[in-house]
Formats: sequence, structure tokens, C-alpha cells
Amino acid sequence: MALLIISINLNHKSSMKWTAKTWERITPLYEKILDLPFNKELTQGNLPVEKFKFYMAQDAYYLGEFGKALSTISGRMDKMEHVLDFAQFAAGAIVVERALHEGYFKTLGIPDTIEPSPSCLLYTNYLLKEAKYGDVAVAVAAVLPCFWIYKKVGDHIFEQQSEVQNNPYKNWIDTYAGEEFAASVHKAIAITDELAAQSSSSTQETMFKAFEMASRLEWMFWDSAYRLEQWPV
Repeated sequence: MALLIISINLNHKSSMKWTAKTWERITPLYEKILDLPFNKELTQGNLPVEKFKFYMAQDAYYLGEFGKALSTISGRMDKMEHVLDFAQFAAGAIVVERALHEGYFKTLGIPDTIEPSPSCLLYTNYLLKEAKYGDVAVAVAAVLPCFWIYKKVGDHIFEQQSEVQNNPYKNWIDTYAGEEFAASVHKAIAITDELAAQSSSSTQETMFKAFEMASRLEWMFWDSAYRLEQWPV
């Protein structure tokens, strides 16, 4: 019976899509992201405004570079449908989400010129490098956490909003828990699975390493905002 159960589990694992197996592997890391003080206090609406202001400024810089990475990947795609999808992702990063930032920029008094923090620069440079030089499937895996983890975090926070009155960060929460963003996330996941299915097992493992690295950098990005990270020298 034990051997039969093991066999069933192995067959189940082998039939799982790449993204499902990857999410299982990085779930402990995702839980650490949810446990960050930044996200806990954002959920409760008591995150100090200076920390949110710092985050929004860094995120604006990040989105500009993220859009460049998505556009680069778009130009490297073989399938025309994927070329269009990633071009639309790039437009969403630069246009749709920046509209939210511009609203906060005015209310929070964030300057137009932003110097990236060490964590932000590390993250964006990593994505730009993978987008330009990495295997296309690996590059897609590297940018996926920004879609998927943000959606998961946004949904998690949104589900707890019934307990919070007049959360000042409601617009941010609604953006990442919204249906429009969800559609982009589902499309990005589907494309990643399609490319993974066409890749060797060694490439799939490299894809995982890229996804894991970007997930770690997501953790660092939120943590650095809470610490108001500055260059040490």
C-alpha cells in the first residue's frame, strides 16, 4: 500500500504543470513575503506613510525597468500571439499601473526623479539581464513572480479588508486584486507553462532558479521599503 501511494504521488507530480510544481516549491518563501511587516501593516492600514511613499517611488522606477524587460522579451518570442501578449504586458506596466502611481505621487509629494535603492537596482538589473541574455523560457520565468506574487498578495490583503475601515491604501489593494490584473496574471502563467512544456528538464530547473531568485528579490523589495533602505556609502 505504501509503495502504491508513493507511485500515485510521483505520477501526480509528473502530470503537474511547471507553474504548479514551482509554486509548491516556493510556497515557504511566499509565506515569508506575507509575513513581512510592510504587508501586515499595509493590510491593517497602519503602515507609516513615509514607508509607503518610499515604496511607491521605488515601485515607479521598477515598473519603468520592468516594462523594458517585458518589451525585450516580446521581441524575442517566436509565436506572434506571445509577441503581442508581452507587448501588452509592457504597456500595462508602464501605462496602467503608472496611472495609479501618478495619483499617489501628487498626494504624497513624491519627486519625478527617483534614485533606485540597492534592492530595487539589483532586482531590475537582474530582470533586464535575463530578458536580454537568458533563454526566453528562463526570462519569462524570471518576470512571472512580479505578476503572480503581486496577485496572490493583493488577493490575500483584499480578503481581510472587511475587518479594516477606511484603509488609506485601498486603491493599491484594489489594483492588484482586480479582474484586469488577474487576466494578465493568468495569461502570463499559461505562457510560462507552454514554454516549459517545450523545454528540457535542465532548462525547466533553470527556469525554477530564475523564478526563485525573482521571488527572493520581491521579498527584498518590500523589506527594503519598510527599512527605507539607503546606499551605505
